[in-house]
Amino acid sequence: MSAVEPFSRNPNLIAPHYQHAQVELKLMLTGHVYQAVPDVAKAGYAEHWQCLSKYGNERVDIELEKTELVRQGFAQLVESQPGCIALAASVHELFVRFLSCLDYDKRKKIITTTGEHPSILRQLVRCQDLGIELVLLDPAPASNLVERVLANLDDDTLAVCLSTVDHTSGHQVWEVDTLMAPCASSGIELFIDAYHSVNVLSFSVAEHNLQQAFVVAGGAKYCQMGDGNCFMHVPPWRDFKPAVTGWFGVFDPNLDSPSAQPLAYADAVGQRFDGSTRDMLPYFRAVKVFDYFRQQQLTPELLHDINHHQLSTMAVAFSQLDLDPKVVRLSTSVEFMGGFLSIKTPFAAALQAHMRDIGVICDYKSEYLRLGPAPYLCDEQLLDCVEALRESVAAL
Repeated sequence: MSAVEPFSRNPNLIAPHYQHAQVELKLMLTGHVYQAVPDVAKAGYAEHWQCLSKYGNERVDIELEKTELVRQGFAQLVESQPGCIALAASVHELFVRFLSCLDYDKRKKIITTTGEHPSILRQLVRCQDLGIELVLLDPAPASNLVERVLANLDDDTLAVCLSTVDHTSGHQVWEVDTLMAPCASSGIELFIDAYHSVNVLSFSVAEHNLQQAFVVAGGAKYCQMGDGNCFMHVPPWRDFKPAVTGWFGVFDPNLDSPSAQPLAYADAVGQRFDGSTRDMLPYFRAVKVFDYFRQQQLTPELLHDINHHQLSTMAVAFSQLDLDPKVVRLSTSVEFMGGFLSIKTPFAAALQAHMRDIGVICDYKSEYLRLGPAPYLCDEQLLDCVEALRESVAAL
């Protein structure tokens, strides 16, 4: 029996651990946006409430312990070091802190694509009004995007901001690792959005030679933690001094003077980007989920294999429908897709609405219908979703 087989059969091996989400009763294909949170996370809510209600100043020690466990969890997930991990409620917070550590005195050019997530792209477009020269590349084709980025590097390039997976089309961006050496040798900072890779594809900062890049991801999608848990791997051995800095970025917030000059920064590079006071509930929840994944041996490697099996299962079933490619077609082969099945169609909105009406929850972006499975769904559910797509196409 293969390692994937218990997740493909009905009942799915881990589906009973998601009773509150009722994953066995639903056809939920939005795993690339939000996956269900396992039932064990509920204990995190109770623990957080107890911490708020029963402790005074002592609760700070408990919260610091949870924070470090989350930092360690994300570090292990991407093969980083806890001291290199910065934490925040959103990717946008981390991205703003990244922008604030750049040296704008001599360089003004940032290279990115029009396909980046709005958390990043909207901020960059606004930065043009502040004197930044923004080079916006077409994300398609993803197969030669890195090559086109390299062609645009020059002495005025300050940073490159790129995703490992196009969040709209779902296409993987290949050879991102080849950007690191030319960027590092030219003093160009590399910012990688890996939200659509972490815990669903085979990805780590070590494996992809991105130790000296800024790499962000978070818990709302494939990590099953809900909102409020994002992280950034910060390059080690560098003396970054983000201008947007909160009181968590110091050596000791109780001893360091906020008026001291020069401003004190923590030794751990990740902590320098940590920000300030935050809602701790997501961290209590995340610790429970990290424990659950470890207990169930849901490693990134296994999750990658499960996802690949699920996409392949849906792709084969879709091809057997023999639908008009002018109406719907796979946008690329499964080997080049990220964590969700990407279907190109001029009727994406109408198909998504009809599928919702007959009980299948999916989403769309532009002309891409996006079907994102999750490891708690069995093959039978995935095939039912493909049949629902056939019915929706027929209804057009």
